[in-house]
Amino acid sequence: MTPDQEKPEHDPRFVSRRKFLTAAATAVGGLTLAACGAGGGGSTGASATTGAAAAAPTTAAQPTIGVAAAPPAPGSTQISVWFWDDAIQYAVDIFNKKQTKVGVKFEKKDYDSTHKSLLTSMAAGSGAPDVCAIEIGYVGAFSKKGGLADMLQAPFDAGQFKNDVVEYKWKQGTSPDGRLVCMPWDIGPGACWIRTDLFEKAGLETDPDKLHARIKTWDDWFQLGEDLRKKLPNTALVADAFQDVYNPLLEQQGHGWFDGNKLLFEEKATKPLQRAVEARKRKIDANIVWWGAEWETGLKKDAFAGMNIPCWEQTFLTRELSTYNGKWRIFKSPEGDWNSGGSFLSIPEQGKHKDAAWEFVKFSMCTAEGQNAIFKPSGIFPAFKPAWKDPIYDQPVEFFGGQKAFRLWTDIASDVPGNVVSPNDQQAGSILGDEITKVNKQGKDPAQATKDAENEAVKRIRGITK
Repeated sequence: MTPDQEKPEHDPRFVSRRKFLTAAATAVGGLTLAACGAGGGGSTGASATTGAAAAAPTTAAQPTIGVAAAPPAPGSTQISVWFWDDAIQYAVDIFNKKQTKVGVKFEKKDYDSTHKSLLTSMAAGSGAPDVCAIEIGYVGAFSKKGGLADMLQAPFDAGQFKNDVVEYKWKQGTSPDGRLVCMPWDIGPGACWIRTDLFEKAGLETDPDKLHARIKTWDDWFQLGEDLRKKLPNTALVADAFQDVYNPLLEQQGHGWFDGNKLLFEEKATKPLQRAVEARKRKIDANIVWWGAEWETGLKKDAFAGMNIPCWEQTFLTRELSTYNGKWRIFKSPEGDWNSGGSFLSIPEQGKHKDAAWEFVKFSMCTAEGQNAIFKPSGIFPAFKPAWKDPIYDQPVEFFGGQKAFRLWTDIASDVPGNVVSPNDQQAGSILGDEITKVNKQGKDPAQATKDAENEAVKRIRGITK
């Protein structure tokens, strides 16, 4: 996002080495989901969603933010904002220049500290900021504990923006009892990615529109992988079936593990796990775990020619593996659209300036000006749909060889199914993650694994059923 070049493992927007094993647990049992909340860490302006985000509009380095940040107006009400990424400073600067009654001070914390410090402040009854970012993996935990303002109630009026926000993100920011405790910020729509240089070498189609017309089912995708292997025996279609098959198949059903109090491991995870195992047996994947030196080496040695990953992956690739810029193309995943990750802004109840806090949340999250002030230099892809009317969303994206990728991401986001996040999602996902590891590493039967995970979760989580 910003040019300070913080390592990606400190950026929860990416399928990072750290997030791959932690916040990922909420959605895919601790193994595969990129918890791509609007990311923390730096990058160049050559971003891709982030999760927050998709890609930044250009490959030119962006100005360092924060150096000449606009100061709050003298005499204005001062509010504090916590977030793990410098990118919010873009909105802060514009807001402070426009406002005379409210001034914002951005306080950057790392990803873990943002959430842990907020939890500590809530427990202590003081110390919380006026506005705080929350990543999707923590939304359920905070909604359960209380302490976050319901932005549907006075003095807030968030309900007016419901139809302007991507539907599934609005649901994710809403507690099970109907309170909007987290205003959606960004999205992470996912798609099939291919490397055109390797597909051309194999004599395979590279036009994304033609591939989309051909790849209608996951069986079609697997067949594409087998066709690739026949031409390039040392190149798999994807790196890891437990990221590139399991995760999208799971998220195509909507994020989360519960329908009310009913646990859905067997219903939601069994088939994706079975298909991941099948992909491994058919040599669709290279059996290379996502991230780390092995993954990067595999990419450089052409061990895999594609992936199934959200828009925010462009940020990491542009920054760390720019050799492949322009060689990627994307098209919609077969059998349904999906999202992975995302972040939100919340207003803690203990804040003393709720009216002022709401003014900043409205500007930064619920105006095209505020959202695009962040997106254009950083790549954090807006959940606020009116922002998508900007001409930049229809411009060719150099990273994708001139493909109009931003518009495709908006098309995908419009059709992702949505579920309310459960306060028990994080714990449940961790339990399932242990069983997924057994499937992946020990060959355990997927159906037995999800059944065992459900039984264990019902024992350990009060009030849930299977």
